[in-house]
Amino acid sequence: MRIVKVQLADRKADIYDTDVIGAVSTANNYWQAMTTGPNGPRIRMNLGTPENWTSKATSTQSYSAMMNTISAELGWPASPSPWTALVVFVSTPTLSDGAYGAGWSYNGTSGRVIMPLPGPNQMTSSVLTHEFGHVLGLMHANALQCSDGAQDVRTNPDGTFANASCSIQDYKDTLDLMGASQPSQPVISSPMWEFGGFGRGDEILDAGSAGTRMSFTLKPWAGTEANRALKFTDPVSGEVYYIELRLPVGYDSAVAVNGNRGVKVVQALGAGSIALQPSTLGFPGYYGKNQAWQPGQTFTTHAGTRVSIDWLSSTAAGVTIESVAGVAARAIAPVASATASLGNATSGVLCGLRDGGCYQAFEGGTVHWVPGVGAYATWGGIRATWGALGYENGKLGYPVTNEICGLANGGCYQGFQGGTIHYAPGIGAYATWGGIRTSWGALGYENGKLGYPVTNEICGLANGGCYQGFQGGTIHYAPGIGAYATWGGIRATWGALGYENGKLGYPVTNEICGLVNGGCYQGFQNGTIHYAPGIGAYATWGGIRATWGALGYENGKLGYPVTNEICGLVNGGCYQGFQNGTIHYAPGIGAYATSGPIRATWGTLGYEKGKLGYPVTNEICGLVNGGCYQGFQNGTIHYAPGIGAYATSGPIRATWGTLGYEKGKLGYPTGVEVCGLVNGGCSQDFQGGAIHYAPGIGAHATWGGIRTTWGTLGYENGKLGYPVTNEICGLVNGGCYQGYQNGTIHYAPGIGAYATSGPIRATWGTLGYENGKLGYPVTNEICGLVNGGCYQGYQNGTIHYVPGIGAYATWGRIRTTWGTLGYENGKLGYPVENPRCDAVSAACVQRFQHGNVSDTGAVSLG
Repeated sequence: MRIVKVQLADRKADIYDTDVIGAVSTANNYWQAMTTGPNGPRIRMNLGTPENWTSKATSTQSYSAMMNTISAELGWPASPSPWTALVVFVSTPTLSDGAYGAGWSYNGTSGRVIMPLPGPNQMTSSVLTHEFGHVLGLMHANALQCSDGAQDVRTNPDGTFANASCSIQDYKDTLDLMGASQPSQPVISSPMWEFGGFGRGDEILDAGSAGTRMSFTLKPWAGTEANRALKFTDPVSGEVYYIELRLPVGYDSAVAVNGNRGVKVVQALGAGSIALQPSTLGFPGYYGKNQAWQPGQTFTTHAGTRVSIDWLSSTAAGVTIESVAGVAARAIAPVASATASLGNATSGVLCGLRDGGCYQAFEGGTVHWVPGVGAYATWGGIRATWGALGYENGKLGYPVTNEICGLANGGCYQGFQGGTIHYAPGIGAYATWGGIRTSWGALGYENGKLGYPVTNEICGLANGGCYQGFQGGTIHYAPGIGAYATWGGIRATWGALGYENGKLGYPVTNEICGLVNGGCYQGFQNGTIHYAPGIGAYATWGGIRATWGALGYENGKLGYPVTNEICGLVNGGCYQGFQNGTIHYAPGIGAYATSGPIRATWGTLGYEKGKLGYPVTNEICGLVNGGCYQGFQNGTIHYAPGIGAYATSGPIRATWGTLGYEKGKLGYPTGVEVCGLVNGGCSQDFQGGAIHYAPGIGAHATWGGIRTTWGTLGYENGKLGYPVTNEICGLVNGGCYQGYQNGTIHYAPGIGAYATSGPIRATWGTLGYENGKLGYPVTNEICGLVNGGCYQGYQNGTIHYVPGIGAYATWGRIRTTWGTLGYENGKLGYPVENPRCDAVSAACVQRFQHGNVSDTGAVSLG
């Protein structure tokens, strides 16, 4: 061994021989103890006098570059002779990357070590001893860490861990010199001992492949006894595990205390090792306080072999190793013995199944065992179904109960990790699991409405859905929705609509009962299906359903649906029948209900194909006298108690609206619109009158005295024809009038309503109508006079008309005188002009056919 104290080019410091020799002596003593065999220690360090050297290396170099510079300066060969070593102490307190030291090996028998200035504590000796382990070809002592707490982990063919939560934590086995350095120097672990070929070769007992229960006594690993540790091979994975006892003996005196006093489980990791500690959850820092297994604890390999810590004393410990097959065999035997249906065994216990499971085959079935679950038998139809689903590798996993019978109709079931299988005579055996099973359970399993399953779960439905058939129905499941059952009439209706592929989609509730009249309903993604006795089951969705809901669903005026939605109506419309009406839907309009008398009236008009078209509102009540109305595309229907329901539309409706609808003078309609009148006209009766419509004229209302007078004249068929205005009031003395095609009717309180038309009306107009001398008419026109004449009485006179002469008024003393002479039948005949009055004297005279009359009473003939 060549020991050199090196002064770096950029940093000088005192390096004391006593510190250097002390550290090297510690390493020498440790490795002599570790390598002592039948012929004494394999390694003995010749401690020469430390050399001094001034180097061109600097403290800023990496420790590897620094070592290469110094080695070249010292002429240290790249391929040194066996059993030689170069140890360099440099004049800096730290190395790059915070390293306490570094070691390099050449063929495991020679190498180099670089160390910083010896520190004030004992770490220098431990680090140097650790670095000599690298010179001897050893790597680090590590620990397994798994965030899920797994005790052990399988390694994939690519070198990764099968458990993604697991990783290797460097240096974290500090019950080993090759872990993180500390003031003491614990014994290297048995796999490194064996790797280095240290000791006598009898320190580690090879227990071979684990099988049935084998018990062993461990002695302190830091002692000297033969077979003080052991190793075994897991029969399933083929991996080798080492078992050591760490007691405060020898080099372990300082570390094997408290939770680090006990049994250590460790595996080789190349030239290093990986400790499998009682907890793999990890701990802060490098120095764990509970690295050893304690009595009562059991380590289980990832393939299922168990190492039980039986006892621990101050000088020894007892452990029992049992393979997974041995554990399984002990669990399987009593189950097989108690299950007559199995018959004789046809195989031994076979392991290597999923999750470390094992099984044994029998004439009538098998018994499966898995850690943490136990051993259970399967046979017959239940076993066949389980097999069809992949046995333990399938969705159900391992059995967790034996077959349990005594169910309804002679049925049996068996529980599995992921569900159950139920069997019933005449039906067979079918599995249930997951959301479908939960839903079935909530309905009472086989004792409920659905009865036994009659299929396994069948997937591949729309949107990743699945379903399962039962005696009384099915359960459908879809991601994000859940699992819900359908049965009976509701299921039949859903099926007729295409099940989950139809308009309704998947169920989102089970059937819910307790509705009015014994009804039930079930919710689906896009609607519901309602069922009521004596009616059946019908679906509602979309706009029609929304309208029905706004009206109170089955509790409202419409009651239950009695049809599904029926489409193909005019303009793409649809409708649905309910107990007490219908709801119609059309694109761009929406969905509205019709019922009762309003619906009946709409029906007589042809429903949506008729004049009114589709409804555009629901029925709206609260009108005068308890009335209601409903809007349609082309009109409305009004209903009032004692009157009935009648539609209004077009110009007649518009006119009625200007008059205040049912609140106005006309009140409610009392009849339908009647067409076929003269000149293409139509009319509609109302409580207070009527509205007449004719092309080119429009729609106008008539009521009261004016209407009565018009009626006596033959309505639109009479002399006046159709009204051309509504009644216009505000005339003198509270009068009103209404215009007609061929005249007017005037009304005044205390007088009545009378029509004027033709020449008589024209003359009356020239005299100022009701504002003139004559005032209001007090009769209608009366004809049948001499020579085909007619006359009409007014408040203050008359107007007479005769063909070939015209129409002229008479009033006052002139009229009185004319009357005494026999009017038109007398000597004077008809008037041929209206009275002429002097603007100054106001004296008047009027000419007649055969003479003149003045207001003085004078008459001149000729």
